[in-house]
Amino acid sequence: CLQETRWKSNGVCHINSENEKYKLFSNGQKKAKNGVGIFVKEPLAQEVLDIKRINSRLMWIKLRLKNQTMTIFSAYAPQTGESKGMKNDLWAAFFDTISTIPKSETILIGDDLYGHVGEKTDGFDNVHGGFGYGERNKEGNRILEFTESHGFCLLNTYFRERLEHLIR
Repeated sequence: CLQETRWKSNGVCHINSENEKYKLFSNGQKKAKNGVGIFVKEPLAQEVLDIKRINSRLMWIKLRLKNQTMTIFSAYAPQTGESKGMKNDLWAAFFDTISTIPKSETILIGDDLYGHVGEKTDGFDNVHGGFGYGERNKEGNRILEFTESHGFCLLNTYFRERLEHLIR
Protein backbone atom coordinates (compact mmCIF):
# COMPACT_ATOMS: atom_id res chain seq x y z
CA CYS A 1 0.00 0.00 0.00
CA LEU A 2 1.22 3.47 -0.90
CA GLN A 3 0.23 6.83 0.57
CA GLU A 4 0.89 10.43 -0.45
CA THR A 5 1.48 9.45 -4.04
CA ARG A 6 0.56 12.86 -5.49
CA TRP A 7 -0.73 11.30 -8.72
CA LYS A 8 -3.15 13.38 -10.73
CA SER A 9 -5.50 10.60 -11.78
CA ASN A 10 -6.95 7.19 -11.05
CA GLY A 11 -5.79 4.18 -12.93
CA VAL A 12 -4.15 0.83 -13.30
CA CYS A 13 -0.67 0.44 -14.69
CA HIS A 14 1.81 -2.37 -15.16
CA ILE A 15 5.24 -2.08 -13.60
CA ASN A 16 8.15 -4.35 -14.42
CA SER A 17 11.23 -4.63 -12.23
CA GLU A 18 14.23 -6.77 -13.11
CA ASN A 19 12.61 -10.07 -12.14
CA GLU A 20 9.06 -9.22 -11.12
CA LYS A 21 5.89 -7.84 -12.65
CA TYR A 22 3.34 -5.80 -10.68
CA LYS A 23 0.04 -4.11 -11.25
CA LEU A 24 -0.49 -0.77 -9.55
CA PHE A 25 -4.03 0.32 -8.72
CA SER A 26 -3.97 4.05 -7.98
CA ASN A 27 -6.27 6.79 -6.79
CA GLY A 28 -5.34 10.46 -7.08
CA GLN A 29 -6.90 13.85 -7.65
CA LYS A 30 -6.52 16.77 -10.06
CA LYS A 31 -4.32 18.83 -7.69
CA ALA A 32 -1.56 16.18 -7.39
CA LYS A 33 -2.09 16.14 -3.64
CA ASN A 34 -2.69 13.18 -1.33
CA GLY A 35 -3.23 9.98 -3.33
CA VAL A 36 -3.12 6.29 -2.46
CA GLY A 37 -2.25 3.12 -4.32
CA ILE A 38 -1.92 -0.63 -3.98
CA PHE A 39 0.76 -2.76 -5.69
CA VAL A 40 -0.14 -6.35 -6.44
CA LYS A 41 2.37 -8.85 -7.76
CA GLU A 42 1.48 -10.75 -10.91
CA PRO A 43 -0.09 -13.32 -11.26
CA LEU A 44 -2.00 -12.48 -8.05
CA ALA A 45 -3.25 -9.31 -9.77
CA GLN A 46 -5.38 -11.58 -11.98
CA GLU A 47 -7.36 -12.44 -8.84
CA VAL A 48 -8.54 -8.86 -8.22
CA LEU A 49 -12.33 -9.02 -8.05
CA ASP A 50 -13.16 -5.37 -7.46
CA ILE A 51 -11.63 -1.93 -6.88
CA LYS A 52 -13.24 0.92 -4.97
CA ARG A 53 -11.76 4.39 -5.00
CA ILE A 54 -13.55 6.21 -2.18
CA ASN A 55 -11.60 9.48 -2.29
CA SER A 56 -8.01 10.63 -2.78
CA ARG A 57 -7.13 9.31 0.68
CA LEU A 58 -8.92 5.96 0.73
CA MET A 59 -9.31 3.01 -1.63
CA TRP A 60 -9.56 -0.76 -1.53
CA ILE A 61 -9.14 -3.76 -3.76
CA LYS A 62 -10.78 -7.13 -3.27
CA LEU A 63 -8.74 -10.27 -4.03
CA ARG A 64 -9.70 -13.91 -4.32
CA LEU A 65 -7.18 -16.06 -2.43
CA LYS A 66 -8.06 -19.75 -2.84
CA ASN A 67 -11.13 -20.22 -0.63
CA GLN A 68 -11.26 -16.74 0.86
CA THR A 69 -11.69 -13.14 -0.14
CA MET A 70 -9.38 -10.41 1.14
CA THR A 71 -10.10 -6.70 1.03
CA ILE A 72 -6.96 -4.57 1.13
CA PHE A 73 -7.28 -0.90 2.06
CA SER A 74 -4.80 1.89 1.47
CA ALA A 75 -5.54 4.90 3.68
CA TYR A 76 -3.84 8.25 4.14
CA ALA A 77 -5.06 10.52 6.94
CA PRO A 78 -4.86 14.31 6.83
CA GLN A 79 -1.71 15.63 8.48
CA THR A 80 -1.39 17.70 11.60
CA GLY A 81 -2.58 21.20 10.79
CA GLU A 82 -5.40 20.07 8.48
CA SER A 83 -8.95 20.91 9.52
CA LYS A 84 -10.79 18.79 12.05
CA GLY A 85 -13.61 18.46 9.51
CA MET A 86 -11.24 16.97 6.93
CA LYS A 87 -9.98 14.43 9.48
CA ASN A 88 -13.52 13.55 10.56
CA ASP A 89 -14.56 13.10 6.92
CA LEU A 90 -11.80 10.53 6.37
CA TRP A 91 -12.72 8.56 9.48
CA ALA A 92 -16.44 8.69 8.59
CA ALA A 93 -15.69 7.37 5.09
CA PHE A 94 -13.47 4.67 6.60
CA PHE A 95 -16.15 3.57 9.10
CA ASP A 96 -18.87 3.57 6.43
CA THR A 97 -16.77 1.59 3.97
CA ILE A 98 -15.56 -1.00 6.48
CA SER A 99 -19.16 -1.64 7.53
CA THR A 100 -19.98 -2.75 3.96
CA ILE A 101 -17.34 -5.51 3.96
CA PRO A 102 -18.85 -8.93 4.79
CA LYS A 103 -17.57 -10.47 8.05
CA SER A 104 -16.49 -13.54 6.08
CA GLU A 105 -13.78 -11.51 4.30
CA THR A 106 -10.30 -10.84 5.64
CA ILE A 107 -9.43 -7.15 5.88
CA LEU A 108 -5.89 -5.81 5.64
CA ILE A 109 -5.20 -2.09 6.05
CA GLY A 110 -1.97 -0.45 4.93
CA ASP A 111 -2.02 3.13 6.08
CA ASP A 112 -0.44 6.34 7.19
CA LEU A 113 -2.98 7.58 9.74
CA TYR A 114 -0.74 10.24 11.32
CA GLY A 115 -1.10 8.99 14.84
CA HIS A 116 1.18 7.57 17.50
CA VAL A 117 -0.27 4.68 19.49
CA GLY A 118 2.69 4.76 21.89
CA GLU A 119 4.58 1.98 23.60
CA LYS A 120 2.02 1.24 26.34
CA THR A 121 -1.13 -0.77 25.73
CA ASP A 122 -3.10 1.20 28.38
CA GLY A 123 -6.31 -0.82 28.18
CA PHE A 124 -5.96 -1.76 24.52
CA ASP A 125 -4.28 -5.12 25.21
CA ASN A 126 -6.53 -6.88 22.71
CA VAL A 127 -5.37 -4.71 19.77
CA HIS A 128 -1.92 -3.35 20.81
CA GLY A 129 0.97 -5.76 21.19
CA GLY A 130 3.05 -3.57 23.51
CA PHE A 131 5.90 -2.79 21.11
CA GLY A 132 5.03 0.72 19.99
CA TYR A 133 7.21 3.77 20.48
CA GLY A 134 6.98 6.91 22.59
CA GLU A 135 3.79 8.52 23.85
CA ARG A 136 0.29 8.08 22.49
CA ASN A 137 -1.33 11.16 20.98
CA LYS A 138 -4.96 12.07 20.22
CA GLU A 139 -4.80 10.55 16.74
CA GLY A 140 -3.27 7.41 18.27
CA ASN A 141 -6.29 7.06 20.54
CA ARG A 142 -8.55 7.37 17.52
CA ILE A 143 -6.61 4.65 15.70
CA LEU A 144 -6.82 2.33 18.71
CA GLU A 145 -10.55 2.95 19.17
CA PHE A 146 -11.17 2.29 15.47
CA THR A 147 -9.06 -0.87 15.61
CA GLU A 148 -10.85 -2.16 18.68
CA SER A 149 -14.35 -1.33 17.40
CA HIS A 150 -13.76 -3.46 14.29
CA GLY A 151 -11.98 -6.37 15.98
CA PHE A 152 -8.68 -5.61 14.25
CA CYS A 153 -5.15 -5.51 15.68
CA LEU A 154 -2.14 -3.29 15.00
CA LEU A 155 0.31 -5.88 13.70
CA ASN A 156 3.38 -3.65 13.85
CA THR A 157 2.96 -3.35 17.66
CA TYR A 158 3.33 -7.12 18.08
CA PHE A 159 6.95 -7.21 16.96
CA ARG A 160 9.96 -5.68 18.69
CA GLU A 161 11.92 -3.46 16.33
CA ARG A 162 15.31 -1.85 16.71
CA LEU A 163 15.09 1.81 17.76
CA GLU A 164 16.44 3.10 14.44
CA HIS A 165 13.54 1.35 12.66
CA LEU A 166 10.96 3.02 14.91
CA ILE A 167 12.19 6.60 14.52
CA ARG A 168 12.33 8.34 11.17
